[in-house]
Amino acid sequence: MIPKLIRMGVVAILKVLCEKIIIRNILILNKNDKFNGKIDEVYIKAESIIFNKINISNVNINIKDIVLKFPFNAKKIFIDNCYAVINMRLTRDNINKTLFSDKWKRLKDSIELFISMNFKSIEFYNKSINFIPSDNRSNKNIDYTLQYDKNRILLVNNIDQTKLPILNDKNIIIKSLFLCENYIELELNSKVMFN
Repeated sequence: MIPKLIRMGVVAILKVLCEKIIIRNILILNKNDKFNGKIDEVYIKAESIIFNKINISNVNINIKDIVLKFPFNAKKIFIDNCYAVINMRLTRDNINKTLFSDKWKRLKDSIELFISMNFKSIEFYNKSINFIPSDNRSNKNIDYTLQYDKNRILLVNNIDQTKLPILNDKNIIIKSLFLCENYIELELNSKVMFN
């Protein structure tokens, strides 16, 4: 009974947080099958996600050591200090839709300033990012790659190695980033708190 209620709660939270999501699987694991305010592990598999105007092809989330707190005489539940390992895939279409949404206009403008041209879309080729110019007159053909360090993702010019931070978040630890032929694969660690 309790795992079903927790599953329903997870589904409700995801539906509130995401503009769009198709949940494929939710698995709740407790070592002793008892619920005492702590959940050992929750595994979530979802696809076709729009979260914070970011389009995501698919995501696998593994959250461990979830502690639910029920304050006395309060109707809220608090989730405190648990950590999530998130594996996500972003396709070319996902990135184009994200960059052309109003919420991410500043990022698109920063990229256009960095690459010195307006672009109408991106393409992946040979593990690089190519920006397709908005006007056919532009003949710039510079490839870019992505690099990461602990909390940042950087767009890097392959010729002069100049860099533009496109993500900088102290709450996220980037574990891996792969630029493939048709998509970007990311593994992130993040602290999770709800109140």
